[in-house]
Amino acid sequence: MRRIFVSALIATTALATAAMAQDSYIVMPKASQQFKAGPGNLYRQQLLLNHKNSQANITIREKDGQAELHAAWEDHIFALEGEATLVLGGTVENGKTTGPGETRGDGIKGGKSFPMHPGDYFYVPINTPHQMQVAAGKTFKYAVVKTHP
Repeated sequence: MRRIFVSALIATTALATAAMAQDSYIVMPKASQQFKAGPGNLYRQQLLLNHKNSQANITIREKDGQAELHAAWEDHIFALEGEATLVLGGTVENGKTTGPGETRGDGIKGGKSFPMHPGDYFYVPINTPHQMQVAAGKTFKYAVVKTHP
């Protein structure tokens, strides 16, 4: 049994190493980033990666975002420039399904607010209501990596 396990481990490692050696990396210099307006002009975004198990983007917000909840994705948020508030937990108000496993709504009831500053990191687990709020006249830039847990 131990020999089978060791053989399987070696084979898995060899396959993973071969897959990584295929030059499948992505390089996105700041100079080549082109931000496109998102739905409702609530934000501008540069998609960096869209893969079956992960997604990465840089977003610029000048307005509050909708409350949202993802049934299959967790968010890793890195604050880059400006300031905002992230509301986590509670319940999504007037939630509507906007796609498979995606709920969006008008706001969050009963959540906890966290200030966001450049250099801060925030982890949002799956099924956690969250909403980004940006003060009037302010801008907030952040990077998000979305992954399946």
